[in-house]
Amino acid sequence: MYFDVHALTVTANSGKRVEYVEVRPIVENSTGEVRVTDIMLQGGTVATVWTGHPSEIRWSFDG
Repeated sequence: MYFDVHALTVTANSGKRVEYVEVRPIVENSTGEVRVTDIMLQGGTVATVWTGHPSEIRWSFDG
């Protein structure tokens, strides 16, 4: 199993407010099994990688 990271920029009309976002992953011309594990929506013009929240990180003194 391997993972591919894909980033896509969607431009919206800056004069209007975004009311909702609908995400539909589509797989075409594929054999085998495809699993979508995470989808991250992020505002701004630069995509950043996912980082864990401090409460999700196991610290050395946690045992």
